[in-house]
Amino acid sequence: MTNRDATPWATIATLLLAATLPALSGGIVNPVLPAIEAAFSSVSNAGVLAQLVSTLTGLIIAIFAPIIGVLVDRYGRKRVLIVSMIIYGIGPSSAYFLDSLYLILGTRVFLGIAVAGIMVSVTTLIADYFSGKRRETVMGWQGAMMPFGAAVAMVAGGVLADFNWRIVFLTYLVALLMLPLVVRFVDEPEVDTASDSSLPSVAELREILAELPLAFLTGVYLTMFIGMIGYNQINVEIPFYLQTVTSVGGTMTGIAIAIVSVVAGLVSLNFDRLRERFSPIGIIAGIFAAAGIGFVVASVTESYWIIVVGIVIAGAGLILLTPTINYWVAARVTERYRGRALSGVTTTQFLGMFVSPIAAEPLISRLGTGQALLAIGVLGFALMALFAFVALRRRATPDAPSATQPND
Repeated sequence: MTNRDATPWATIATLLLAATLPALSGGIVNPVLPAIEAAFSSVSNAGVLAQLVSTLTGLIIAIFAPIIGVLVDRYGRKRVLIVSMIIYGIGPSSAYFLDSLYLILGTRVFLGIAVAGIMVSVTTLIADYFSGKRRETVMGWQGAMMPFGAAVAMVAGGVLADFNWRIVFLTYLVALLMLPLVVRFVDEPEVDTASDSSLPSVAELREILAELPLAFLTGVYLTMFIGMIGYNQINVEIPFYLQTVTSVGGTMTGIAIAIVSVVAGLVSLNFDRLRERFSPIGIIAGIFAAAGIGFVVASVTESYWIIVVGIVIAGAGLILLTPTINYWVAARVTERYRGRALSGVTTTQFLGMFVSPIAAEPLISRLGTGQALLAIGVLGFALMALFAFVALRRRATPDAPSATQPND
C-alpha cells in the first residue's frame, strides 16, 4: 500500500471487526460462570476455578503480548493475525466438548494467546497503515470496539446462558468466519521488519534498546497499568457496591455496567477530535480528572442513578487511555520496533485488569468499598495534577506531525 491514508474501507472494517474479538473473549462467558460452577460442583474449589475461566485469559494475554510483539516485528503483522484468529476459533470453542473443568481452563490459555496476537497485530497494522489525524480517527474507532463489543457480549452471553452454558463456547468460532475477510482485505504493510529469525545477539539487543525511548515507554506503560486497575473496579467492585448500597438486583446492575460500556464507546469514537485540541499528555490529565470526579461521586451517595452517573464519568474517561497511549507509542516508535512497543501497552493493560481485585482488596478490607472508591478518586486527582503540570511545562513546544514530535 503506497498511500496508507487511502486504505480501503473494507480493510478498515475488517480490522475493526477483528478488534471486537478481545471484548467477546471475556464478556460472553461471564454470565455462565455460575452455571459452570454448578455443573462441576463436585470438583474441589469449583467456584474459584469457574472464576478463573474468565480471569485467566487476562494473565495469559499479559504474559504473551511481549512475545507476540517480537513475532509481529519479525514475521509480519498479517501472518500473526491469521494464526491468532485460527487459534481463537479452534482453541476455546473446544471447551464445548470437554467434561473436565481443568481442561476447560486449559482452553483459556489458547484464548489468551490468541487475543494477545489479535490485539497487538491489529493495533500495529492500524499504526502502519495510517498517520496523523487519520491514525487518530481509526485508533479511536478501535478503542470503541472494546466497550461496544463488551456490551453486546454480556447480553448475548446472558441469552445463551438460558439455553445451555456450553453453547457460549461455540461463539468463538466467529473468528473463523472473519478469517476470509482478513485474507482478502488485509495487506502486509511495507515496513522495515527484522528478517532474521534467530535470537538477537547482545550487540543487536543493545542497538534495539538504544533506538527505543525507554523512559517514555516505562512512563506510559505504568500509566496504562494504573489506569486499568481503576477502570476494572467498575467491573469487579461496583456490582457488589450497587447491590449492597442501593439493594438493586442483578438486572439493574447489568444495566449500569452496560450504560458505562455504551457511553465509553461513544466517547472513544471522538478521540480524534480530542487529539485535535489536546496533546496526549493533556488528554491523560483529563482522563484522570474524569476518574477522580467519577469515583468520588460514586462513593458519596446511596442513590442508584447518581452512582451510575459517577461510574459513567470515570469509565468514559479511563476508556480513552487505550487509544491515547496506542497513538502516542505509535507516534514515538519507529516501524521496525513498533509491534514490540505496542505489545507492552497490551501487556500492561491486561496485567492491570488482572491484578485490580488484588490491588483494591487491602483498601476495601480496611476502609470499606465506598471509602476505597473515594481513595481511588483522590488518587485520580493526584495523577491529574501530575500530568497537568507536565503538560503545562511542555505547552510552549510547537505541535508537529513528526513521529518524534515533542508534543507526542
